[in-house]
Amino acid sequence: MAPHPDTRMAPADFVVVGASHKTSSTALRDRLFVATADEPAILAALRNGGFDQVLVVSTCDRVEFQGYASDVEQAFHTVRALLQMRAGGETLEPGSVYALRGRDAVRHVFAVASSLESAIVGEAEILGQLKEIHERTRFAGALGMELDNLFQKAFSAAKDARTNTAIAEGPLSLANAALHSIRNLFGDLDEVSALLLGPGEMGGLMLDHFRQHGLRHVVVAGPTAERAASAARAHDAHATTYDVLPAALERADLVIGAAGTGQEIVTATMMRQAIRARRRKPVFILDVAVPADAAREITSLEDVFLYDLDDLEVIARSNQAARDAAAQEAWLIVDHHADAFMEMAAERDAGPEVADIRAYFEKMRSDVLAEHGQTDAAEVTRRLINRLLHRPSEVLRAAARDPGDHNSVAQVARRLFALDENHPSGDDDPSSGSGQGSSKNES
Repeated sequence: MAPHPDTRMAPADFVVVGASHKTSSTALRDRLFVATADEPAILAALRNGGFDQVLVVSTCDRVEFQGYASDVEQAFHTVRALLQMRAGGETLEPGSVYALRGRDAVRHVFAVASSLESAIVGEAEILGQLKEIHERTRFAGALGMELDNLFQKAFSAAKDARTNTAIAEGPLSLANAALHSIRNLFGDLDEVSALLLGPGEMGGLMLDHFRQHGLRHVVVAGPTAERAASAARAHDAHATTYDVLPAALERADLVIGAAGTGQEIVTATMMRQAIRARRRKPVFILDVAVPADAAREITSLEDVFLYDLDDLEVIARSNQAARDAAAQEAWLIVDHHADAFMEMAAERDAGPEVADIRAYFEKMRSDVLAEHGQTDAAEVTRRLINRLLHRPSEVLRAAARDPGDHNSVAQVARRLFALDENHPSGDDDPSSGSGQGSSKNES
């Protein structure tokens, strides 16, 4: 027997489409980057392309579109087309863009909020960025109940992971190690001038930590004026671009490399010229970018002190195994929250069917009472049972004629009515095909 065609739309689902530091180059993410001013137009286009609710997560580490879509395939197609356009027509390499739905998408959102998907696991900046994006999207009217609920649960998962594991201690220990070394060179940070290369999350974490300990003068350099201005606003700093980097290096006492472009942004030649212009005033370069921003040859220059993540690890005596263990514990927490969210969402999705079944049963009860209200209770209830079971009995008999259909339908019936636990018997069983229960007059 051919299955009855289902004319209903496929159920709406959570989706995530984007590119991150794990899948794509910095150069590609720079092209895909969505400035805050561009968000309203992009949100409107996405909501006309399959999304019911959607927000844009655009940071140094990722450009993602996270949403709730009634037409998932159309939503995927819309985002891919948008990314292709923003890439300047360049063919996107296989694997550079990922598309997730359902539990995979939910788990990913929770993991991003918990900084488990960050270049530096445990950094706190991404959670603040997500909260700002959440509020902007709410103000723009693109945040509905489902997506809002998802993010509230994501924030709870992030808090749980950061409170009940040691993931937040790793970045903080590195920042403290860096602060100790910088103070050894300069003393107090009040008069230190800092230059941040690229809006990387680890660089932002370091900068924020130094600001809490007295750093006041900050310039942020980016590949474009737009990227630099966006990062500078986030850190209450001045902005510049890589085009004028040599001049910026001459004025910087502390250089924080966080771009990770894969190219040497700060070369030995640049630093040699900067030291000459600074009249040998020392420079501390803190290169936390992966790959590194500063050329290794710089270590041979006098008056330049270059530290990278490995150096900070040694100073902090941080154990990579302990950090990995903390991350694994945090992933377990994220998985627990994701499972709980999906179960809750499934229960909400079943709500309309439960309501329809209840209404169906109530109508049958009302009809039987209206037709047989003067009959004794035993007869009325017998007729009600027969009428309620008539349609399920027909479906079961029809399914029995199709072996491929029968097992699944029978299993659902046994689960719905707990038939493996209860074993009713009687002559009025409609499925037996005998007795008055099979009369079509009771259907």
